[in-house]
Formats: sequence, C-alpha cells, structure tokens
Amino acid sequence: MPFDYDYGVTEHRAESDNTDGHTDSNSARGEAVKPWLILRGLIISGFLLALPGGLLPLWGYHIRLEFGTAANYFAFLGLGLAGGAWLGMRVSDKYPPEKLLAGGCFTGALALLMIALGAPPASFWYQSLGFFVMGAAAGAINTAIFESLAPSWESNPAGIALAGGIFFGAGSVTGAWLLSRCLGSVSAPRFIAITALIPGAAGWLFSRIPLPRHSRAWLPMSEAVKDLRSVMAIMFALLLFFQFASEWSIAGWLPVFLIDRLGMSPETAVLLLALYWLALTGGRVVTARVLNSVRHGNLLAVSAFCALFGCIALLAANSIMGVILGILLIGSGFSAIYPLAAERIATRFTYYHPGYFNGIFTFAMLGGIFAPFMVGHLANGAGLWMVPFAAMVGSCAVFALVLLIWLGRKVSGS
Repeated sequence: MPFDYDYGVTEHRAESDNTDGHTDSNSARGEAVKPWLILRGLIISGFLLALPGGLLPLWGYHIRLEFGTAANYFAFLGLGLAGGAWLGMRVSDKYPPEKLLAGGCFTGALALLMIALGAPPASFWYQSLGFFVMGAAAGAINTAIFESLAPSWESNPAGIALAGGIFFGAGSVTGAWLLSRCLGSVSAPRFIAITALIPGAAGWLFSRIPLPRHSRAWLPMSEAVKDLRSVMAIMFALLLFFQFASEWSIAGWLPVFLIDRLGMSPETAVLLLALYWLALTGGRVVTARVLNSVRHGNLLAVSAFCALFGCIALLAANSIMGVILGILLIGSGFSAIYPLAAERIATRFTYYHPGYFNGIFTFAMLGGIFAPFMVGHLANGAGLWMVPFAAMVGSCAVFALVLLIWLGRKVSGS
C-alpha cells in the first residue's frame, strides 16, 4: 500500500454463540483475506459513479443546454444506489459476500453496455434506466464490502475509511480519464462497451475469493434507536451528507461548466475532471501520512477552508491555470473530511453493524448524487455559475458543522 497504516485485524474469528444462523466454518471461510483485497471492490464503485460527469458532454449537453433533463439522470442514479443498497442488505443473509460483490460487478458491466447504446437520439427513459442500473450496481458493491469489513473497521475505522476513499478515488480517476480519451470519437459507444470488461473481470475474480461474513448480534431496536438519536452521530452524518453534496456538485457538472465558462474542448474538460478526482485521491494519501501527527479537528477545519477557497478560485477563474488551482484546492480540501468523520461516527455507536454503517454511507452518497440533480435544475434557470456556488455553500455548511461538533465535544468532555 502507498502509506504506512495498520489496517487492524485481518483474521475473522467466528463466535460460538453466532445468532444469525451461520456456522463457524462459514464465518471463518474468509479469515485470510486482507482488508485491502476487500476494498478493491470500491474501484469498480468509483469507476461507475464517476462516469455521469463525463457522459454529459459526450451526449451533447454542453450544446443543447437542457440542464434540467441532464439533472434527472442523477436522480435515477441515486434511486438505483439506494435500491441496490436496500436489496443487498435484504439478500445478504442468503448469499455470501463474494457472490453479492460479484453480482454488483456483473450488474455494473450490464449498465455500461446499456450506456454504450444510450447516446442520443436514444430515449430519455432508456438512458435513465441505464443510470438506475449503474447506481444499483454501486449500491450492491458497497453493501457487500461493508458486510465483510467488520473486524478491520472495529480495529481501525479511520485507516479503513482512508483506504476505501483511495480505492474509490482510483476508480473515479480511471473512469474520467478513459472517457476523456474517447470524447470526440465516432467509436465512443464501442469504447464504452469495451470498458464493461473491467467490472466483468472484477466480478469473475471476486466470485473466486471467499470473503469473511460479519456475524451479527441482533440487538433490540431500542438499542439501535439510542445510537441513532445521538446528537453527535446525527451531526457527523449531516457533515458527510453536505461534504459529499459539495464534492459531487463539482464532479457532476465540472466538464459542462468549464466548456461553458472558458470554451474548453470536451476532451480537456473531462481530463480536468480526472484531475479533480486525482486531487481527491492524492489528498487522502497525504492525510494518511499526517493523520497520527495532526489534530483531527484542526485537519477538518483546514480542509473545509481549503475547499471553500478552491470554490471561490474556480468561480473567479478566467484561465486554465486558475481552473487547475481551484480544482486542486477543492480536491485536496474535500479529501480528508470523509475518513475523519467516519472515524468519529464509529465511536458513537455501541457496536458495529454493517447495515447502520452502510446506511450512513449510502445517506452521504445520496447527498452527493442528488446534489448534481438540484444544481442542474437551478442552473437551468440561473446559469452554470451555480456549480461552484453550490459547492461553496456546502463547504460553509461543512465548516459550520465542524465548529458545532468541536463545541459539542468541548462541552461534553468527550
């Protein structure tokens, strides 16, 4: 791995009083699997969820300016994400995690084949169905990963969240970069269809690696409600929601914004989207290096300020160098917020349950997915300056929540 971090427990020990019906042999089946092998599935999730931002100029929305129609794609993507996560939790007792993970990857391959056939003049409803299937694939993949990460997460939540963010970012960089290579080519649909081999091959590989299954201790609903009523847990969940909303406001509309603002070519604009994802991923690598030597509260505050100034720079930019500076500031600013908040959320729950953590993660991701939906409809009337402005508002909300959380910790002494 590119950073020195103790990822925690790598063995999964079955409990003799297992209450979910799985035998000890089934629980121990993936005990030798390292956490990073499980987290590799987030490469596919990131790859899929980063594609919509590059698909908009490929489908001509920098020319047609039908921002409201384009925004609706993100709504279907978010509905698919929520549906895939829900279905994954429903069937996780019946199927081992590697089967669920492989199924999500194969569904992602199907989504890419559908998207390859979705270029205009294809029907809007067919295109929306492709986005829905893409979101469902990512939701199933995320659910399978949370199902398998219990021992390592309990030991080191910040390290696991950082590693997950890096793998997710690597997939997003790859997706945006590949799209930038095929823009302007008549063979772009064929190229997208070929990329379906990536999640397809990943699904085949994951189906052959037994993964550990979390042994649930089903506690009374009253215990779950106590955790969910924690003011600090709710504030951290809101922090993630607004941070992801800010992050994806940029990721969803950056290429179209740059084409409209500076007259860039679609290829260059989508390449800068890949740079944005690279800044996010690189920032998480740097965070991993300094996490043990910098106070987490200070790091959160600096990250929020950095993202805010990056949005201002992007809004004021009139040259490609100004755009690059804004992108780097925004990406590096957003990079540390999720893993640090995830670590604090972990301390607010009395026990690990993949459903709760998957629910919080999906809630935050829905903030990210539906933010481009809202931004697109606002831009339909007010203009694309709403893209950095929305991220700026989200950054202010994140900073305000950081202050409230810091004050809450001081008052409670926790």
